[in-house]
Amino acid sequence: DQDKGRVAANKILLAHRHLDMSPLFGSELDLLPRVVAWLDRFAESRPDLKLSSIFEFVRAMPMKVTDRLMDAVERKKRKLSN
Repeated sequence: DQDKGRVAANKILLAHRHLDMSPLFGSELDLLPRVVAWLDRFAESRPDLKLSSIFEFVRAMPMKVTDRLMDAVERKKRKLSN
């Protein structure tokens, strides 16, 4: 099963120079970690693809990304002050 998944991923990566992330935007940023994990696993030799995919999410939802980052910083500050 893992080999079939890798074969399918390789076919996707060979056939597409660019992955269109826009269909995933409906889930807002919830799918971004899964996209990054998938690219880490299957697109090791394509760092350009990983960066362009992340950039698409950030460009489509800049304030949501900023809000999440600020929330993470605040949580870290609270954790350090406790």
